[in-house]
Amino acid sequence: MAWKLRIKDHNSGTVSEQILDQTSAHIGRDPNGDVTLKHDRVSRRHVELRTSTSGTVSVTDSSSNGSFVREDDKWVRIEGSIELPMPFVLRIAHWTLKIEDVIAPQPVEEEAEQTWDQSVMIPVASLGHRTEAILVFDLCESSLIASKDDHMAYHLKQRLTQIAEPILDEFGRRFFKSTGDGFLATFEDPEKALEAAIKVEDHIQYRNQRTSNMPIHYRIALHYGDVWAISAGGDDVHGNDVNITFRIEGVQSAAFPSVIALFPKRDRILCSGAYYERVKDHAAHLSPEYLHCGAATLKGIVDPVDVYWLKTQHSIEDLDSTLAIRTGPSSN
Repeated sequence: MAWKLRIKDHNSGTVSEQILDQTSAHIGRDPNGDVTLKHDRVSRRHVELRTSTSGTVSVTDSSSNGSFVREDDKWVRIEGSIELPMPFVLRIAHWTLKIEDVIAPQPVEEEAEQTWDQSVMIPVASLGHRTEAILVFDLCESSLIASKDDHMAYHLKQRLTQIAEPILDEFGRRFFKSTGDGFLATFEDPEKALEAAIKVEDHIQYRNQRTSNMPIHYRIALHYGDVWAISAGGDDVHGNDVNITFRIEGVQSAAFPSVIALFPKRDRILCSGAYYERVKDHAAHLSPEYLHCGAATLKGIVDPVDVYWLKTQHSIEDLDSTLAIRTGPSSN
Protein backbone atom coordinates (compact mmCIF):
# COMPACT_ATOMS: atom_id res chain seq x y z
CA MET A 1 0.00 0.00 0.00
CA ALA A 2 1.09 3.55 -0.70
CA TRP A 3 0.00 6.70 1.05
CA LYS A 4 -0.83 9.99 -0.59
CA LEU A 5 -0.32 13.08 1.59
CA ARG A 6 -1.85 16.37 0.49
CA ILE A 7 -0.07 19.06 2.55
CA LYS A 8 -1.45 22.60 2.77
CA ASP A 9 0.55 25.46 4.30
CA HIS A 10 -2.12 27.85 5.61
CA ASN A 11 0.39 30.67 6.09
CA SER A 12 1.51 30.78 2.46
CA GLY A 13 -1.53 29.13 0.86
CA THR A 14 0.67 26.62 -0.99
CA VAL A 15 -0.33 22.99 -1.47
CA SER A 16 1.98 20.07 -2.16
CA GLU A 17 1.49 16.33 -2.57
CA GLN A 18 3.72 13.46 -1.55
CA ILE A 19 3.36 9.71 -2.12
CA LEU A 20 5.02 7.29 0.30
CA ASP A 21 5.25 3.60 -0.62
CA GLN A 22 6.11 2.25 2.84
CA THR A 23 4.49 0.89 6.00
CA SER A 24 5.45 3.75 8.32
CA ALA A 25 6.29 7.43 8.08
CA HIS A 26 7.67 10.09 10.41
CA ILE A 27 6.48 13.68 10.23
CA GLY A 28 8.31 16.51 11.98
CA ARG A 29 11.07 19.08 11.91
CA ASP A 30 13.78 16.46 11.32
CA PRO A 31 15.21 17.06 7.81
CA ASN A 32 15.82 13.31 7.56
CA GLY A 33 12.16 12.47 8.24
CA ASP A 34 9.68 11.36 5.59
CA VAL A 35 7.76 14.66 5.74
CA THR A 36 9.60 17.75 7.00
CA LEU A 37 7.69 20.71 8.47
CA LYS A 38 10.00 23.55 9.52
CA HIS A 39 8.51 25.45 12.44
CA ASP A 40 9.45 26.02 16.08
CA ARG A 41 6.10 24.50 17.16
CA VAL A 42 6.90 21.27 15.33
CA SER A 43 8.98 18.65 17.16
CA ARG A 44 11.79 16.83 15.39
CA ARG A 45 9.83 13.53 15.50
CA HIS A 46 6.38 15.03 15.84
CA VAL A 47 4.09 12.20 14.78
CA GLU A 48 4.45 8.67 13.38
CA LEU A 49 2.05 6.94 10.98
CA ARG A 50 2.08 3.14 10.76
CA THR A 51 -0.18 0.74 8.89
CA SER A 52 -1.92 -1.98 10.91
CA THR A 53 -3.15 -5.43 9.94
CA SER A 54 -6.75 -4.27 10.26
CA GLY A 55 -6.31 -1.81 7.39
CA THR A 56 -6.33 1.27 9.60
CA VAL A 57 -3.44 3.60 10.37
CA SER A 58 -1.89 3.88 13.82
CA VAL A 59 -1.13 7.54 14.54
CA THR A 60 1.29 8.16 17.43
CA ASP A 61 1.94 11.69 18.65
CA SER A 62 5.14 12.34 20.62
CA SER A 63 5.28 16.13 20.26
CA SER A 64 5.23 18.98 22.76
CA ASN A 65 2.60 21.10 20.99
CA GLY A 66 0.32 18.34 19.77
CA SER A 67 -1.23 16.93 16.61
CA PHE A 68 -4.95 17.21 15.91
CA VAL A 69 -7.33 15.05 13.89
CA ARG A 70 -10.45 16.36 12.19
CA GLU A 71 -13.61 14.78 13.60
CA ASP A 72 -16.83 16.09 12.10
CA ASP A 73 -16.51 19.87 12.40
CA LYS A 74 -13.86 20.13 15.12
CA TRP A 75 -10.20 19.40 15.79
CA VAL A 76 -9.42 16.82 18.48
CA ARG A 77 -5.96 16.52 20.01
CA ILE A 78 -4.34 13.09 19.69
CA GLU A 79 -3.34 11.62 23.03
CA GLY A 80 -0.72 8.88 22.62
CA SER A 81 -1.75 6.52 19.81
CA ILE A 82 -5.06 6.15 18.00
CA GLU A 83 -6.29 4.02 15.07
CA LEU A 84 -7.77 5.92 12.13
CA PRO A 85 -9.38 4.69 8.91
CA MET A 86 -8.27 6.44 5.75
CA PRO A 87 -8.78 9.05 4.53
CA PHE A 88 -8.26 11.37 7.50
CA VAL A 89 -6.96 14.89 8.08
CA LEU A 90 -4.30 16.00 10.60
CA ARG A 91 -3.37 19.50 11.72
CA ILE A 92 0.21 20.22 12.82
CA ALA A 93 1.11 23.88 13.56
CA HIS A 94 -0.13 25.83 10.49
CA TRP A 95 -0.26 22.80 8.16
CA THR A 96 -3.11 20.42 7.40
CA LEU A 97 -2.30 16.98 5.98
CA LYS A 98 -4.91 14.85 4.25
CA ILE A 99 -3.81 11.20 4.23
CA GLU A 100 -5.36 8.63 1.92
CA ASP A 101 -4.31 5.35 0.36
CA VAL A 102 -3.40 5.01 -3.31
CA ILE A 103 -2.09 2.31 -5.57
CA ALA A 104 1.69 2.34 -5.44
CA PRO A 105 3.33 3.49 -8.70
CA GLN A 106 4.88 0.63 -10.61
CA PRO A 107 8.59 0.96 -11.47
CA VAL A 108 9.49 1.21 -15.14
CA GLU A 109 11.81 -1.67 -16.01
CA GLU A 110 13.44 -0.07 -19.02
CA GLU A 111 13.97 3.60 -19.70
CA ALA A 112 13.00 3.08 -23.33
CA GLU A 113 9.45 2.20 -22.25
CA GLN A 114 8.85 5.63 -20.74
CA THR A 115 6.78 8.02 -22.84
CA TRP A 116 8.59 11.31 -22.48
CA ASP A 117 6.39 13.29 -24.86
CA GLN A 118 3.21 12.93 -22.78
CA SER A 119 4.09 15.19 -19.86
CA VAL A 120 1.19 17.13 -18.37
CA MET A 121 1.18 20.89 -17.86
CA ILE A 122 0.00 21.66 -14.32
CA PRO A 123 -3.03 24.00 -14.41
CA VAL A 124 -2.14 27.51 -13.23
CA ALA A 125 -5.08 27.51 -10.81
CA SER A 126 -3.51 24.65 -8.83
CA LEU A 127 -0.16 26.38 -8.36
CA GLY A 128 0.66 28.45 -5.28
CA HIS A 129 0.62 32.03 -6.56
CA ARG A 130 1.01 35.29 -4.66
CA THR A 131 1.78 38.92 -5.48
CA GLU A 132 4.16 40.28 -2.87
CA ALA A 133 7.42 42.03 -2.08
CA ILE A 134 10.63 40.15 -2.90
CA LEU A 135 13.91 40.81 -1.07
CA VAL A 136 17.29 39.46 -2.22
CA PHE A 137 20.47 39.84 -0.15
CA ASP A 138 23.96 39.06 -1.45
CA LEU A 139 27.22 38.86 0.51
CA CYS A 140 29.71 40.62 -1.76
CA GLU A 141 32.80 38.80 -3.04
CA SER A 142 32.04 35.66 -1.03
CA SER A 143 33.84 33.42 -3.55
CA LEU A 144 36.97 35.58 -3.35
CA ILE A 145 36.85 35.53 0.44
CA ALA A 146 36.47 31.73 0.45
CA SER A 147 39.42 31.32 -1.94
CA LYS A 148 41.61 33.14 0.58
CA ASP A 149 40.12 31.93 3.86
CA ASP A 150 37.38 29.29 3.96
CA HIS A 151 37.00 29.68 7.70
CA MET A 152 36.37 33.43 7.43
CA ALA A 153 33.87 32.94 4.60
CA TYR A 154 31.97 30.43 6.75
CA HIS A 155 32.04 32.79 9.74
CA LEU A 156 30.65 35.71 7.70
CA LYS A 157 27.80 33.59 6.32
CA GLN A 158 26.94 32.27 9.78
CA ARG A 159 27.01 35.78 11.24
CA LEU A 160 24.79 37.04 8.43
CA THR A 161 22.25 34.31 9.19
CA GLN A 162 22.30 35.15 12.90
CA ILE A 163 21.61 38.79 12.11
CA ALA A 164 19.07 38.43 9.32
CA GLU A 165 16.75 35.57 10.25
CA PRO A 166 15.29 37.10 13.46
CA ILE A 167 14.73 40.41 11.67
CA LEU A 168 12.97 38.77 8.72
CA ASP A 169 10.73 36.87 11.15
CA GLU A 170 10.02 40.07 13.08
CA PHE A 171 8.67 41.77 9.96
CA GLY A 172 6.53 38.82 8.85
CA ARG A 173 8.44 37.22 6.01
CA ARG A 174 6.31 34.63 4.21
CA PHE A 175 9.12 32.72 2.52
CA PHE A 176 12.83 32.40 3.24
CA LYS A 177 15.61 30.52 1.47
CA SER A 178 19.37 30.67 1.91
CA THR A 179 21.28 31.14 -1.34
CA GLY A 180 24.61 30.14 0.17
CA ASP A 181 26.09 33.63 0.11
CA GLY A 182 22.86 35.43 0.90
CA PHE A 183 19.13 34.83 0.98
CA LEU A 184 15.79 35.30 -0.73
CA ALA A 185 12.72 36.34 1.28
CA THR A 186 9.20 37.45 0.42
CA PHE A 187 6.72 39.64 2.30
CA GLU A 188 2.99 40.19 1.95
CA ASP A 189 3.45 43.82 3.04
CA PRO A 190 5.98 45.73 0.87
CA GLU A 191 6.58 48.28 3.65
CA LYS A 192 7.59 45.47 6.01
CA ALA A 193 10.11 44.30 3.40
CA LEU A 194 11.67 47.78 3.37
CA GLU A 195 11.72 47.94 7.17
CA ALA A 196 13.43 44.54 7.26
CA ALA A 197 16.02 45.58 4.65
CA ILE A 198 16.90 48.77 6.54
CA LYS A 199 17.11 46.99 9.90
CA VAL A 200 19.33 44.25 8.46
CA GLU A 201 21.58 47.00 7.07
CA ASP A 202 21.59 48.79 10.45
CA HIS A 203 22.64 45.64 12.31
CA ILE A 204 25.33 44.72 9.78
CA GLN A 205 26.81 48.23 9.93
CA TYR A 206 26.71 48.12 13.73
CA ARG A 207 28.51 44.76 13.63
CA ASN A 208 31.11 46.02 11.14
CA GLN A 209 31.98 48.99 13.34
CA ARG A 210 32.56 46.82 16.40
CA THR A 211 34.44 43.79 15.14
CA SER A 212 38.07 43.18 14.30
CA ASN A 213 36.98 40.53 11.79
CA MET A 214 36.44 41.18 8.10
CA PRO A 215 33.43 43.45 7.45
CA ILE A 216 30.26 42.16 5.83
CA HIS A 217 29.71 44.00 2.52
CA TYR A 218 26.33 43.51 0.87
CA ARG A 219 23.92 44.29 -1.93
CA ILE A 220 20.17 44.30 -1.26
CA ALA A 221 17.40 44.38 -3.89
CA LEU A 222 13.65 44.91 -3.49
CA HIS A 223 10.93 44.26 -6.06
CA TYR A 224 7.16 43.74 -6.12
CA GLY A 225 5.52 41.15 -8.35
CA ASP A 226 4.25 37.62 -8.89
CA VAL A 227 5.72 34.67 -6.99
CA TRP A 228 4.95 31.04 -7.80
CA ALA A 229 5.49 28.23 -5.31
CA ILE A 230 7.46 25.06 -6.07
CA SER A 231 7.06 22.00 -3.85
CA ALA A 232 9.06 19.38 -5.77
CA GLY A 233 12.36 18.71 -4.03
CA GLY A 234 11.52 21.07 -1.16
CA ASP A 235 9.74 24.41 -0.81
CA ASP A 236 10.93 27.11 -3.20
CA VAL A 237 9.61 29.99 -5.27
CA HIS A 238 10.21 31.00 -8.87
CA GLY A 239 8.97 33.35 -11.55
CA ASN A 240 10.04 36.25 -13.73
CA ASP A 241 9.72 38.73 -10.86
CA VAL A 242 12.01 36.61 -8.67
CA ASN A 243 14.55 36.65 -11.51
CA ILE A 244 14.21 40.43 -11.83
CA THR A 245 15.01 40.89 -8.14
CA PHE A 246 18.20 38.83 -8.42
CA ARG A 247 19.26 40.84 -11.49
CA ILE A 248 18.66 44.16 -9.71
CA GLU A 249 20.78 42.98 -6.77
CA GLY A 250 23.83 42.56 -8.99
CA VAL A 251 23.16 45.31 -11.54
CA GLN A 252 26.19 47.25 -12.85
CA SER A 253 26.59 50.48 -14.80
CA ALA A 254 26.79 48.70 -18.16
CA ALA A 255 23.10 47.78 -17.82
CA PHE A 256 22.05 51.45 -18.13
CA PRO A 257 22.18 52.77 -21.71
CA SER A 258 21.36 56.39 -20.79
CA VAL A 259 22.66 59.01 -18.33
CA ILE A 260 21.68 57.96 -14.77
CA ALA A 261 22.32 58.81 -11.12
CA LEU A 262 25.34 57.45 -9.36
CA PHE A 263 24.92 54.54 -6.94
CA PRO A 264 27.39 52.50 -4.84
CA LYS A 265 28.97 49.27 -6.05
CA ARG A 266 28.22 47.65 -2.68
CA ASP A 267 26.65 48.38 0.72
CA ARG A 268 23.51 49.49 -1.07
CA ILE A 269 19.77 48.93 -1.32
CA LEU A 270 18.29 49.11 -4.83
CA CYS A 271 14.65 48.65 -5.78
CA SER A 272 12.56 48.41 -8.92
CA GLY A 273 10.13 51.02 -10.16
CA ALA A 274 7.28 48.61 -9.40
CA TYR A 275 8.40 48.42 -5.78
CA TYR A 276 8.96 52.17 -5.52
CA GLU A 277 5.40 52.84 -6.69
CA ARG A 278 4.05 50.58 -3.91
CA VAL A 279 5.87 52.28 -1.04
CA LYS A 280 6.66 55.87 -2.08
CA ASP A 281 3.54 57.34 -0.45
CA HIS A 282 3.45 55.11 2.64
CA ALA A 283 7.00 54.70 3.94
CA ALA A 284 8.07 58.29 4.53
CA HIS A 285 8.68 57.51 8.22
CA LEU A 286 11.61 55.31 7.17
CA SER A 287 13.25 58.35 5.51
CA PRO A 288 15.18 56.77 2.65
CA GLU A 289 15.98 59.09 -0.25
CA TYR A 290 15.01 57.47 -3.56
CA LEU A 291 17.33 58.34 -6.46
CA HIS A 292 16.18 57.24 -9.88
CA CYS A 293 19.05 55.46 -11.65
CA GLY A 294 17.27 54.94 -14.97
CA ALA A 295 15.98 51.93 -16.90
CA ALA A 296 18.32 48.94 -16.79
CA THR A 297 18.58 46.22 -19.40
CA LEU A 298 18.85 43.09 -17.26
CA LYS A 299 20.20 39.75 -18.47
CA GLY A 300 17.40 37.35 -19.36
CA ILE A 301 14.67 39.98 -18.77
CA VAL A 302 12.78 41.14 -21.86
CA ASP A 303 11.72 44.65 -20.85
CA PRO A 304 13.98 47.33 -19.27
CA VAL A 305 13.43 47.76 -15.53
CA ASP A 306 13.44 51.11 -13.72
CA VAL A 307 15.91 51.03 -10.82
CA TYR A 308 16.06 53.29 -7.76
CA TRP A 309 18.79 53.64 -5.14
CA LEU A 310 17.45 53.92 -1.59
CA LYS A 311 19.98 56.25 -0.04
CA THR A 312 20.01 55.56 3.72
CA GLN A 313 22.10 56.87 6.61
CA HIS A 314 24.69 54.18 5.89
CA SER A 315 25.11 54.95 2.20
CA ILE A 316 28.71 55.57 1.26
CA GLU A 317 30.40 57.45 -1.53
CA ASP A 318 31.83 54.30 -3.14
CA LEU A 319 30.12 55.30 -6.36
CA ASP A 320 30.61 53.85 -9.80
CA SER A 321 32.74 56.48 -11.50
CA THR A 322 31.72 55.25 -14.95
CA LEU A 323 28.26 56.71 -14.39
CA ALA A 324 27.29 60.35 -14.92
CA ILE A 325 25.03 62.26 -12.56
CA ARG A 326 21.71 63.28 -14.03
CA THR A 327 21.67 67.07 -13.73
CA GLY A 328 18.71 68.01 -15.91
CA PRO A 329 18.88 71.19 -18.04
CA SER A 330 22.18 73.05 -17.80
CA SER A 331 22.19 75.98 -15.39
CA ASN A 332 25.62 77.35 -16.49
